[in-house]
Amino acid sequence: MRMMTRPICAALLMMVGAAVLRGQEAVPASIPSEPLMVYLRSYLTLGGKVPPDKTTKVTIVEVKIENGEPEDLVYVSGERWCGSGGCTLLILAPSEASFKLLGKVTIAQLPIRLLPSMQNGHPDIGVTVQGGGIPECYEAVLSFNGESYPRNPSVPPARKISAVQGKVIIASTEGSVPLYD
Repeated sequence: MRMMTRPICAALLMMVGAAVLRGQEAVPASIPSEPLMVYLRSYLTLGGKVPPDKTTKVTIVEVKIENGEPEDLVYVSGERWCGSGGCTLLILAPSEASFKLLGKVTIAQLPIRLLPSMQNGHPDIGVTVQGGGIPECYEAVLSFNGESYPRNPSVPPARKISAVQGKVIIASTEGSVPLYD
């Protein structure tokens, strides 16, 4: 019975109305840039200190922050990156020739939403919280505190929202790409 609630929860959260986002855009990256893929390969292997998980796939969406600069949301799936509470979501900002990690959310269930609100110039992100001991699914808001996004959507400073809003930017891993060839 518990396994049946996940698809139902995800479907309900995706069907609930989406708000128009003021000045925010989300663009799926059909072919991730090579610099981003190089960064991800290095980051996810701790700079080569651990062997790569060859099952790793990434779903990448670029969003624009308040000043018009891009930010990448990377949903990482694979044996090492997913558990009963969800998979890993990275929030990255371009930084010179590389990227800066703004957030690593370790238990993110789909769908992922771009919310109409912003904190400290960065968009609020909505993630589904379910599994891993959470009996009923809900959506949590992840807000940028000036330095980073919260790591865990099931505890403060992340907060439960009562009305699902925003635009679904990652609905499934169907369009994900392998991180390793």
